Amino acid sequence: MRIVLAVVALFLAAGELWLKPAGTLLAQDHSAHAPAQPRPSSKRTPPAEPAPTAEQLRPGGVDPIRCWWQSSTGAITIGESFDVVLTCAVIETDSMQVVADESRLGVASIQMAPFEILGGSHPADAHRQQRRFFQYHYQLRLISADAIGHDVSVPALSIPYRVHSRVGAAAALEGRDLTYLMPPLPIKVLSLVPAEAADIRDSSDASLGAVESLRFRSSLFEILAVAFGVLGAVMAVLALVPLIRGEKKAGAVSSDQLPQRATASRAAKELAAVQALAAADGWTDAVLARALSAARVVAALAIDRPISEKALTAGAPVPEGRLDVTHGQFRARRAAVSSAVTASEVAVFASRLDDSVSLTRRHHLQGLQSALQELTAALYHQAPIRDAAMLAEAVRHVGEVADDLRREHSAVNQLRRGSWWSPR
Repeated sequence: MRIVLAVVALFLAAGELWLKPAGTLLAQDHSAHAPAQPRPSSKRTPPAEPAPTAEQLRPGGVDPIRCWWQSSTGAITIGESFDVVLTCAVIETDSMQVVADESRLGVASIQMAPFEILGGSHPADAHRQQRRFFQYHYQLRLISADAIGHDVSVPALSIPYRVHSRVGAAAALEGRDLTYLMPPLPIKVLSLVPAEAADIRDSSDASLGAVESLRFRSSLFEILAVAFGVLGAVMAVLALVPLIRGEKKAGAVSSDQLPQRATASRAAKELAAVQALAAADGWTDAVLARALSAARVVAALAIDRPISEKALTAGAPVPEGRLDVTHGQFRARRAAVSSAVTASEVAVFASRLDDSVSLTRRHHLQGLQSALQELTAALYHQAPIRDAAMLAEAVRHVGEVADDLRREHSAVNQLRRGSWWSPR
């Protein structure tokens, strides 16, 4: 039996050798005696693409920019989200560079009506030989019952670009503005929604944990809203109490006296009227007397000196050298105020201030001292020298201090502690 099998195998081998072409046998025989050659790799590196020139960037030549659409699906249902990818390839070589304007391709700036943009991304650019590839991903959705059974196209895009050519070692030539027109991408709309869908919009992906977290946040915000409401009501009451009663700092003045903010506001108006009179009639004795009276009242407020008040009835004349101050709407009080503060008192008060006092307050006190000296010299000297510019500057500075005092002694600022006008 073994002999029979050996004979059959011999005949089969002879027939196989007889059927092979001679060229194959010669090639096998030659390969048997030839030295082993290195086996070529299956991955071949394509030859380098030659850099295009400016003359080749023309119709029929090399495209400076080439773009194409890619869609995750060709047919959608209403409310279904799908992806659209815009890919572009531009030429970038040592001698030439195609620069495309990508500012209009971002998710925040592009418009793809009637599609709704849900999101997107911009992957990093890729380079391949003489080309640079950039890509933009868009996630779109269509919600329109009128589009059922029709083809709705992703709108066409106009991509501006320029061709920059290098001339010499450092010189570069910038080409004119060109536009690449990207054709629209048709999308088929099949139906409203799938049969099992309950709504045409995407359902929320909130889990029970997220719902509980949102409920906790809402409860926290309600508590904060109530707390801030109560705090606001308390602050409003504290701000209205001084307005109704006209209260001042404890131990400073009695409750029958006018609030400092009313006195400072009236002094500021008086100084403004003095400036108008001086501009029209000049610095007469009457104008200087009114200016000096108002300046002394402002200086008394600035250094926390008591102010003389004389109650006036309605229609009563104001004594000379005093300011007419009226405060209150329901129970209006009218008084004539004055002060005898001098420039030397302001200087003494300023010299006793410590280093914690702000520079603004020091500047105001120095200006008040100088203004009182100039107004007093212009009014009471035997041969007064009335420099109109210096007098106008002195009155202007006192008016600024009066405005600051009015704001500082308002009902809201009285609630603050350590104001710069309070004594230190």
